[in-house]
Amino acid sequence: IESELIRRGIPFLVEKPLSTGMDVPRQVLDQLQKSGLLTSVGYHFRYQEAAQVLQQAMKEQTVGMALGRWMGGMPGVAWWRRQDGSGGQFVEQTTHIVDLLRYCAGEVTEVYAVAAQRSMHEKHEHVTVADVANVTLKLESGAIASIANTCLLPDGEGGAGLQFYTDAGVWDWTPERLLLPSAAKHAMAGLEIPAGHNPYERENEAFIHALRTGDRSRILSDYADACRTQEITTAALASADSGLPVQLQPSKHLSH
Repeated sequence: IESELIRRGIPFLVEKPLSTGMDVPRQVLDQLQKSGLLTSVGYHFRYQEAAQVLQQAMKEQTVGMALGRWMGGMPGVAWWRRQDGSGGQFVEQTTHIVDLLRYCAGEVTEVYAVAAQRSMHEKHEHVTVADVANVTLKLESGAIASIANTCLLPDGEGGAGLQFYTDAGVWDWTPERLLLPSAAKHAMAGLEIPAGHNPYERENEAFIHALRTGDRSRILSDYADACRTQEITTAALASADSGLPVQLQPSKHLSH
């Protein structure tokens, strides 16, 4: 579909993940780089007011490490439970946490992952995705991160979040709010910042504004940027399969 839109010169906003792997995104990105077409990708957490505060704050912090999570149950649709249908939880859901890590703390250079099927393949038919995983990431800055996910919990349990550990304390983000450490050099130190206005609306407003005016500055994740998040999540799959760390190519080489 993306290739046909590019051929017709039609700008597009697509959801995440871009695909189950990297083959299609690389082909689309190569076509986009030749066309210059306007694009946006649905990493809506970037548009939260709380996430904006976090991103700006991390520019002034030395991040030691980050801990991320996406914990919940298994969606009740057949395509999600197949590895070739969804790419698995880290690609389809936890990609949001990977993307927010990148947005706030910079690019990832190496990924090492472990994953397993523990129970869901025994409870449901045709389950080929892992139901637990943990991924260690090295960042260009020298910081390290660990992101875990599971989809074996009962409905309503679990949750998502991302914590940054710094010498000012812990910056604790969830989809609902951001908690600032009391020692932070910030007007809201020690307080809670709500998520803010509907990030889906802001995401759509930014895209429509770009369509109307040509100003792309409000779009916080275009297709090229989303490809870098996709590369990390698919590298995690490759690492879990091989048992070995995966080195990531610099972003400027992604399309080659």
